[in-house]
Amino acid sequence: MKRFLFDLEQVLRLKRWKEEEAKKALAVEVAALETLKEKLFQLQGELKGMWENDAGTAGEMVDTRGRLNILHYARHMSTMIDGQEGVIAEQAARLKEKSDLLMKAMQERKVLEKLKERRHQEWRKERNKFEYANLDEASSSFLRRNAESEENLKDEIGQ
Repeated sequence: MKRFLFDLEQVLRLKRWKEEEAKKALAVEVAALETLKEKLFQLQGELKGMWENDAGTAGEMVDTRGRLNILHYARHMSTMIDGQEGVIAEQAARLKEKSDLLMKAMQERKVLEKLKERRHQEWRKERNKFEYANLDEASSSFLRRNAESEENLKDEIGQ
């Protein structure tokens, strides 16, 4: 009997390759999201530090011009933080898209692997039937030869 060959092996390899590419793309998007979050934390930390420094000078003489500059810079930092949050939201959407693509690629690969396994089981059943038929034929030949040799032996002894 021929050895097992899966007709769709090339397609299965392609599905595995697509899954690996989807994993790599997802990793890139995760890294980009982490970088954007770090930038956001830096901006928030800078704004918080600025407010803490301003609060430390509350008992001193008020520098109106300096205070206005601080408020203007705080507004600018808040705008940058809001923009960064928007960029993070966009990146999260891209991350979700890549995650969905990975899930789809994994599902397609699993379907083909299940098909391969099912076909392999069918091939094994056929092989086992073939081998059983060969064994059955060999045993019946053996029994026939054995019976013939016994008859010949009886004939020789009886004559």
